[in-house]
Amino acid sequence: MTASAGVHRQLRAAAPGTTTVTQVAHVWGFVHLGRFARRYRERYGESPSQTLRAA
Repeated sequence: MTASAGVHRQLRAAAPGTTTVTQVAHVWGFVHLGRFARRYRERYGESPSQTLRAA
C-alpha cells in the first residue's frame, strides 16, 4: 500500500474531531503538508480535509 493510499484509508475511517489531517499525514511520513495536499487532491479529486469531513 502506498503512503497516500494509507492516508486516504485512515482519513475515511476517522471520526472528524478526533483526529486531524496533519496527524495522519505525519504518521505516514509526509512532512511538507502543502505538497502532500496538492498531490492528494490530484489523486483523489478532493482535499484531505474533505475526505475527513465525509468520514
